Amino acid sequence: MTRKLLSFALAFVMLFSFSVPVFAAGMKTPFQDSLFYEQGDYDIHYRLIPAKGEKKGNILFLHGFLYSGESFADMAKLMSEAGYTCVLADLPGFGYSTRETEKMELLDREDLMVGLMKSIAPLDSWVIAGQSMGGGVALNIAVANPEIQALLLYAPAPISQSGMSPFMNKVAGFSMNLILKVMLRMNLMIRLMMYMATNDCNYTKEYDLSVLTAPLAIDGTVDSMLVMMSHVRPTDYEALAKLEMPILLVRGDKDRVVSSSMSAEMDKALSKAEKHTVAGGGHMINETHSKEMSEMALQFLNSIAE
Repeated sequence: MTRKLLSFALAFVMLFSFSVPVFAAGMKTPFQDSLFYEQGDYDIHYRLIPAKGEKKGNILFLHGFLYSGESFADMAKLMSEAGYTCVLADLPGFGYSTRETEKMELLDREDLMVGLMKSIAPLDSWVIAGQSMGGGVALNIAVANPEIQALLLYAPAPISQSGMSPFMNKVAGFSMNLILKVMLRMNLMIRLMMYMATNDCNYTKEYDLSVLTAPLAIDGTVDSMLVMMSHVRPTDYEALAKLEMPILLVRGDKDRVVSSSMSAEMDKALSKAEKHTVAGGGHMINETHSKEMSEMALQFLNSIAE
């Protein structure tokens, strides 16, 4: 447990060592097309990009840790132009969705995403795309809901609970919030961390940091992350091996985030998946290679529709 806490704290220090812009308190519409799905104590922020031309289906995009639905914005634009209605969702605790606290009636994020999908269209009309943490959530949803049409996974990461007690959560939360307040002026560090995740110098150099930093600056984000990590639904590899829906699994060969052992265990469980490796790609291939990933996804979806 101590090793996990220290590792998370180190990652937090590095990722929050940048300048955070001011976020308007109480802001409910960060984008012109912002929508909110309400369930229990949660308001889940999402954007819906309608399909262009003849509609082929619906895709829910789920982002990775520390990010938001905007990490799939470029792919969603391309996929919508190809006939898919695309939903960019912010998982609870991230983006502009509700920050979780122990005082809330906590709901599994998988159930929240299923509720969101059902509020838009029947569950059996959906494809789910997930990157990193979002890939793990997508797999959990598929295990519980076999009617999902297909999965598009980009550097998927397995999910495990932190194992920290409520007391340790409070200690970690205090420390990380203090770090956040102190380490606000080192812009170069976040660029370096992004390069490590993307393996793409030009993309990192041109990236608009506010896309990442604005939602992370919302009060309660740190505490929400810790609450989330203590009650997440862990990955069930035995259940993954029984999945029957078509799965596309894509990784970059320069991924420095998901370890080779994690990838190997995931590959073994998803033995039936169609797998591809992107030469020179890092962990965030859905962003750095959005056009290539969209073309690959469309080819895959067209093949399973035949």
